[in-house]
Amino acid sequence: MSEFAINDRVANYGDGLFTTMAVRQGRIALFSRHVKRLCDNAERLAIPIDRTTLITQLRQAALRCDTGTLKLLISAGVGGRGYARTQDSGAGFHFSFHQPPSQYADWRQNGISIGVSEIRLGHQPVLAGLKHTNRLEQVLIKNTMPSNVDDVVVCDTEQCIVEASAANLFWRVGKTWYTADLALSGVAGVMREFVLEQLAAQGLRCEVGRYHIAGLTNANAMCVTNALMQVVPVHTWWYSSQRYPFNIAPVQQLADVCQSAYQSEYDDN
Repeated sequence: MSEFAINDRVANYGDGLFTTMAVRQGRIALFSRHVKRLCDNAERLAIPIDRTTLITQLRQAALRCDTGTLKLLISAGVGGRGYARTQDSGAGFHFSFHQPPSQYADWRQNGISIGVSEIRLGHQPVLAGLKHTNRLEQVLIKNTMPSNVDDVVVCDTEQCIVEASAANLFWRVGKTWYTADLALSGVAGVMREFVLEQLAAQGLRCEVGRYHIAGLTNANAMCVTNALMQVVPVHTWWYSSQRYPFNIAPVQQLADVCQSAYQSEYDDN
């Protein structure tokens, strides 16, 4: 990964955005979705990037990565006195390569346990949904996560469900799937978008809205999703010192459907 200048805006103010991508034999999974989100997020943050240049750099970096995890961090540039950018600030692209988290394969097969975070996400509609580089809330969530669970449900200040610590959350009540609306906080993951489309394609109902965490006690299945772990079932949820077990079979069925379609989402460069 390239080093940051001392006056780089992403290092000083978190003025930037990022995405993390799965790469197989030089091809990025969910490629068009990553590109679209990066361009959309950059536009919302007023960071000028050229889509053609972005695609070229992503493909070149993916070839260097070959197979593994590719992270791209886009900085708003260098310079600017205080918070204000200078007129000649240009976007900076910073790539890094990593191995996929070793636990994800086991998680996909056997599921995980999940608790509830004591940290609450604030409401900020201007930034909601963006994968920007201001992630102190998520740092605090990870630092305070109980050691007896693999992940946590994260709520906002009104106790409405938002996401997991680094993934989006889906749950099923009866035969209907649910996921949180992200208009006030949270990250709109590319895998979340993909799963929503797959549910619709299978004729499975999924509602998106604001739901109080207590409603999860009625769920019969739950999963977490992101671009690297894909679809991971939750087998146990801990809430108010009570254990809620879930059947992972519905999630595994959903994951099988998604996996087939997922293969067509690799870059066809």
